[in-house]
Amino acid sequence: MSYLRTQHIFVVLMAFSAITGFIVPPQYVGRFQPQVQRLFAPIAWPARKIAGAIQSRVAPAAVEDRRGVADISTENRQLRSEVAMLHTQLEEMYRRDAQLQKLGELKDLCKLFKVIGGDSGTRDSLAIAASTLEGVKDEQYVLYPGGLVGQIQRSGYGGAQIRLITDAGFRVRVRFVRFTKAQGETNYEPVGTPVVLAQGAGNGTMLVRDLPLSLIGYDTTGKPKAQEQTLHEGDSAILFDPDCPRALQGRTLGHVIRISASADARQMAEVRLQPDTNLNRLREVMVMTKEN
Repeated sequence: MSYLRTQHIFVVLMAFSAITGFIVPPQYVGRFQPQVQRLFAPIAWPARKIAGAIQSRVAPAAVEDRRGVADISTENRQLRSEVAMLHTQLEEMYRRDAQLQKLGELKDLCKLFKVIGGDSGTRDSLAIAASTLEGVKDEQYVLYPGGLVGQIQRSGYGGAQIRLITDAGFRVRVRFVRFTKAQGETNYEPVGTPVVLAQGAGNGTMLVRDLPLSLIGYDTTGKPKAQEQTLHEGDSAILFDPDCPRALQGRTLGHVIRISASADARQMAEVRLQPDTNLNRLREVMVMTKEN
């Protein structure tokens, strides 16, 4: 009787094995398969190390590179040179991106170009390595992180010329503001003067001539009146011109370096402005090739 029972159990187990092996899909059977690989690690790991050491001595990996030492050394030098070149290019890309980031919301509208020279004559202008193939066109505005540089005067396939804001005859409307620092933050407040026309005067400066002396608290000799002076040396001029793109409004042109009486009209002031940076010494500029 016990023999028959054992045989019955064996038959049931064989049937169950056949069902799980040939009928039930493997993904279901695998769920119940015990994972005991870690139990064999104390034996498998040393055995693998020993086998690998024997194989490396008895049957080392075949070397297919038949080049000489000199050729390999030459290739290594070339690779090192290429790595250094790529690293330098990557650093340059990071640097250029950092320069554009200083423009804030304008960074996506501008392209960075190198300055290749100044004007050989008496004009205030710069030559840049940019062409019409890169989207540069006449009358596009040019910036640097500190404010407005000027406008593209001539562009072509071989380069472009920038007319600086300080070039004689360049005109743009501005308003005066005073920057102040409080609790670590820089703020500004408008000076009590109307929007005026600033003109390039050459030699790195601009002039404002349509301000009455009495309006800014000065007498006819060009001296400030006590308690009445509204415009001071050091105040800044910012772009406030409806003919310029909206995104440029508020960009700095320079600061007041001198206030005097006009030689042509004694009732009018002559306010001289100077950019915060010597524009003739810029090494890179950003051309606004798009408008929002």
